[in-house]
Amino acid sequence: MTDLAAPISWGASRSANRIALAPMTNKQSHSDGRLSDTEIAWLARRAAGGFGTIITGGYAVSPEGRVWEGQAGVYSDDHIAPLARLATALAPTSTPGIVQLIHGGSRFTPEIARAQGISASAGSSWRSATDRDVERLVDAHRSAALRVQAAGLQGIEIHAAHGYLPAQFISPTENTRTDQWGGELNARARFLRTLVQTVRSAVGPEFVVGVRLSAEDPRRGITPQETATIAGWIAQDGIDYLHLSLRNALATSADHPNTHPLRLIRAAIPCEARLVVAGKLWSPQDARLALAQGADVVALGHAAIHHPDWPQEMADPTWTPTPPPTSTTRLTALGVSDPFLRYLRENWPETVMEAAPKDRTSGGV
Repeated sequence: MTDLAAPISWGASRSANRIALAPMTNKQSHSDGRLSDTEIAWLARRAAGGFGTIITGGYAVSPEGRVWEGQAGVYSDDHIAPLARLATALAPTSTPGIVQLIHGGSRFTPEIARAQGISASAGSSWRSATDRDVERLVDAHRSAALRVQAAGLQGIEIHAAHGYLPAQFISPTENTRTDQWGGELNARARFLRTLVQTVRSAVGPEFVVGVRLSAEDPRRGITPQETATIAGWIAQDGIDYLHLSLRNALATSADHPNTHPLRLIRAAIPCEARLVVAGKLWSPQDARLALAQGADVVALGHAAIHHPDWPQEMADPTWTPTPPPTSTTRLTALGVSDPFLRYLRENWPETVMEAAPKDRTSGGV
């Protein structure tokens, strides 16, 4: 299946196509964890542009797990009402809204979290999670998922990639425990599996439950083979989809050049479990190649920032998304607020123009 426009179902939800908004840090919400109207507008604009599924940026499940300024949260009942406004904003397009749940673990920012960090094992500014901490963190994910469900959104995604807390437990270099949460792969994966099982039991069968994994992370000792094994386990535990984060979704691994991670992991999970892939996908041709490798859905990040109507534009077979840089004026018109602009300038300065060239039209990017 390489038809990007084909609908797809997951859980009790149905998406109009196989193009998702990838979860992205955007720093647009409030310091107390309340989702802002600015961030809601940013997400709703992509739904209006035809994205079949909206996956939010990482929303914190616990205050000590917060990572960046302007990060939304789901650790308080006060956060339900803003999430409900997001559900209302997405309703006209019937676009499923999925909230990514995140705990920074050792990647926390002390000035923002205002608490001591917690990780699988102790480090310079964080301590090792006790059994009681693990129980609390599992309950924090369960409670967060129930808040998302109460708000009227369609699902959650547990962020277990990019070195966040579940990935710290999975990592053989960051998890040096010798108890039931560390050691062999089955023990290192136990924390993530417990999260999945607990959330699935709490929200029921129709609410979408997904997990994001890094296909590999050499610095943390995570290999495609271990990721494939974990993918098979969490599929048994009840996930509706696996979101595979790759540096480049169309490239093979530098360490494993003969095996594309997509094909390896697709083979490890049942056909009814959806496979979402993200990683430098820019054009419709890129996205179709990812589907041909075994993905069911493509998640677009930078392409969605600069082209919020990407799914609608691709109906023209001659259309190719213009690459950045994009003017700040144009980005602002596309729903990128000042905090998000600053974040883009700091991390991807080559994608932002301070002024549009005179020979470009107002619609140029």
